[in-house]
Amino acid sequence: MNADISTCKSEDFLENYLPDHEIEFNTVIQDLKKQGMLVARPWSLKQVESSPAKRPPFTHTFKSFKTVFLSRTTNSTRVMKTLQTIGNAVRKALGRATNCEVNDCSIRVEGNRGCITSNLDSTLHPTDVVVPMAAIPDDSDDHPSSSQETRRLLTWGSDILDEDARRRFCFALTVERTEVTLWRLSRSYIMKSTPFDMTQHADLLIRMFVAFFCARSPQLGYDPLVTLLPDMSYVYELSSHSPEFPPVYYKTTTLLWDHCPPLATGRHLRIWEVEQVCSPSDPTRVQGTTLKALKDVSVDADARLEPDVQDELFNDIVELASDDNWRLRPILKDFPQSDIDSLAEALEDGNFKQFFSCISAKHFGEPDSTFPASTIPLKRSQSNTSRQPRRRCFFIYEHVCTPLHDVKTLGEAVDIIKQSLIPLRLMFCAGWIHRDISAGNILAVRSSPDAPWRVKLADLEFACRFPGPTESKGKFTGTPQFMASEMLDGECILPTFVGGDEDEDEEAPSDPSVPAVHNYQHDLESLWWILLWLATTRINQDLPKRFGQIYFQQRVDSPYASTRLQLFLQPLIRARDLQESLPESLQSSFITSLDRLRYDLYAGYVRRNRSSRQADSGAYSRVLTKPFAQFFEALEGSRDEWAGLELIGEGDSSESGSVDSKEGDVHPEASAAPVSLPPIPPPSRKRRVADSEQTQQPSKRARMSQAAVPPKRNGPITRSMTRNVGRVTRSMTRRLQKEK
Repeated sequence: MNADISTCKSEDFLENYLPDHEIEFNTVIQDLKKQGMLVARPWSLKQVESSPAKRPPFTHTFKSFKTVFLSRTTNSTRVMKTLQTIGNAVRKALGRATNCEVNDCSIRVEGNRGCITSNLDSTLHPTDVVVPMAAIPDDSDDHPSSSQETRRLLTWGSDILDEDARRRFCFALTVERTEVTLWRLSRSYIMKSTPFDMTQHADLLIRMFVAFFCARSPQLGYDPLVTLLPDMSYVYELSSHSPEFPPVYYKTTTLLWDHCPPLATGRHLRIWEVEQVCSPSDPTRVQGTTLKALKDVSVDADARLEPDVQDELFNDIVELASDDNWRLRPILKDFPQSDIDSLAEALEDGNFKQFFSCISAKHFGEPDSTFPASTIPLKRSQSNTSRQPRRRCFFIYEHVCTPLHDVKTLGEAVDIIKQSLIPLRLMFCAGWIHRDISAGNILAVRSSPDAPWRVKLADLEFACRFPGPTESKGKFTGTPQFMASEMLDGECILPTFVGGDEDEDEEAPSDPSVPAVHNYQHDLESLWWILLWLATTRINQDLPKRFGQIYFQQRVDSPYASTRLQLFLQPLIRARDLQESLPESLQSSFITSLDRLRYDLYAGYVRRNRSSRQADSGAYSRVLTKPFAQFFEALEGSRDEWAGLELIGEGDSSESGSVDSKEGDVHPEASAAPVSLPPIPPPSRKRRVADSEQTQQPSKRARMSQAAVPPKRNGPITRSMTRNVGRVTRSMTRRLQKEK
């Protein structure tokens, strides 16, 4: 199971994870005896002590167990019915106890599944389920295996967390014959107990039901700041953090975005359209307020939060504006006057904020307080999974925006991408990089359907000051579909020899493998990938999608990185399946201009990397302005041919939505099954390029890939062995066999 699962002893689980209660345990025991449910143990279903280890059996057991487990096989539905009967008896005993407040939950059973819920009659919705339960049938051809049934329960628990915006965590329960296992699912981790035998430890079963039936909503995983209304909308409460001002309430109207991790653990993200209301009990809209956007996200407890990043960035941009000599900064030395003027206009009187999706209110939740402590015995199911506790945060944004992937025409999308250069250049001049430019993070707003779009750059959560950190293997920041080639591959693009006439014979850097560090150009390259993605996968025409399925996958593995790098390093005309994926109106000037932009970006990498100037902001000046200016200028002549092309919206696409793959939180399985990559060995990263603007395409040097060398084997080499190592004829096979 792809989850971060830890294990602790059943008694430790009951002590550390189940809700606290002040019920006198012996009172409940005595009442169950009076009901005839608990009987002394004159018999035993097992002759040896069971878990918990070294704990003697309880003096009493439930009378119904004597008949349920007599046969060699057990009926899972009957087991669930028995637990329902025991649960009802415990509730009855609690009802007669003094100073005891019992919630309105009971056990509902359907087949071998059940749940603790207050909805005992009508159709069950995930918001009704408090604690999911499942009895695992004895292994047979007619029933799923124990692992399959456990996976189903964990999936059910994950669905509860995903479908119910109130939930912070969820308890669950599995029963396999006589053994009970308790679970706690949250965004931080999945904790399970070692199983205990309920026939020998009825006291632990009673303690479990008492904890569930006496628990308050927050103790069962419900966030007190989120209220579910009868119409299935939610009201979020955001504190003003000042006793002088009351909390502010926002009611959800539309779900704009919902990214769920594969299982419970992981970074969950919801974005709602919300309206400000008076209170949860009076959800009427406050007069004079506008619709806003609310982001509900789970993040690592020690992660830098987007509001803090935004404040730091805006402070640096304000400081930039106050510098009388900001135009003389090295990063602007190649900028034309028109680009300088657009920056100056944005810096005047704080106008720059209009280019960003600004946060106007925020709530920072506390880290998961019951995150496994080192004193509790743990067993990791995956040693490479992050053990960072997470916390839940709410952010309110001033405007409800439209993501780039939901605009209607290619012309609108290109115009928005062109506008996005302004906030990116503002960030660059202030010494910042975004690190996650994607079709979901470039937003736009307009006042009416006929008004022009205004760009809003969003999701500053992973923005940082330049130069960015070096990515370690297995950890990525960005959206794989639009990530820069260097960052996805993890190494800088280097030439074989240094170009230019003056130092033609100078050798390239001695180390051919230089780790890539996030820089300004990586954000710009992401724009190039977005343009190619729009042209090849989002045009609303009946065209083959093979090209997009190959090059725009939610993957970060080496084969995918090499395939993407190969595409970026060679002329687009050589790309496999490209022409058939393009509408006719894009096959001339549009794709030619896009290829020229690709080459300019590639040449920028080579010129900078060959002289090891990755940390020199002045080395990026030319590539930040001239290539894109030439690209958009070249498109204007053919705009009438392509601007009206209709785009497929994210909700209309058969593809799975773009999932932002954050640092340490990349889930390749989050999208559809990956398409096989072209069986072409990746080209060398080393290239030769002259330092002149008139340089043609870089010359290529053929290099044998290790994949093309037949592996050594014991025994004859057959055709099937050589099928994937390049073109091998029958005569070559016979010669190899003879040599062997």
